[in-house]
Amino acid sequence: MKTMFALIIFCFLVTACSSSYVVSSSNGDTSVAEFNESVQGEEAEITLTDSSVIIATDLYLSADSLNWFNPETKLKTGVANSEISKVMFTDTWTGGAYGAGAGMIGGASLWIAVSDSIENSKFVNYMGGLAALGFVGALIGFPIGLIVGYPVEYEFQNNQQIGKSVKAGKE
Repeated sequence: MKTMFALIIFCFLVTACSSSYVVSSSNGDTSVAEFNESVQGEEAEITLTDSSVIIATDLYLSADSLNWFNPETKLKTGVANSEISKVMFTDTWTGGAYGAGAGMIGGASLWIAVSDSIENSKFVNYMGGLAALGFVGALIGFPIGLIVGYPVEYEFQNNQQIGKSVKAGKE
């Protein structure tokens, strides 16, 4: 039973997490201000509607265009929002938090899997080991999460993409 529990937790930990948001002018979607706050100081990957990819920093979204600095060409440039498919970047601190949490669960699960059955007299030792291995797992998981990061994706809804979706659904 303990081995099955440890395997389930392990499978849970190796699945990747990410966040995806929609940027458009309709209510309920991510606003321009929220987007600008999220990408501030981040290096992002911009995918245009023609599937070309641009690496950029210092992104700034306005009502009708996205402007950025291209570190390869050393130029500040921009395009209309209708030409953008999505913007992706990696949030390192959120990755570190998820890594610490996953490490803590993994360490505690390892303790549960390898420890003997609990007797009343050994309960305090059992819980101490559980906490200690969970803490060690968190210490290991945090820097790994910082390195791997947490992917964040902003999808841009524009008339071209909506038209493609409608056509794809009819065919």
